[in-house]
Amino acid sequence: MATLMWWLIPIGATVLAVGFVMLRGRPTKPTAARDSMQNLKAMQKAMERPLPSDRRPASGSASGSASDAPAGDDS
Repeated sequence: MATLMWWLIPIGATVLAVGFVMLRGRPTKPTAARDSMQNLKAMQKAMERPLPSDRRPASGSASGSASDAPAGDDS
């Protein structure tokens, strides 16, 4: 019987630890609909903005010559 009690202690602790982790790992409550709509509008405004242009300094010809390759590229 004493052996059974010694096995119940770590098993009980494991069950409690798993329960605690499950409770703490739950997702938080959903935000209010008003907050969600404000976040959605902010994201939509950000998506409507144009992307920044991919400007590179003008160096020589516009064709993709070997001089335009990054340094250290031996391919």
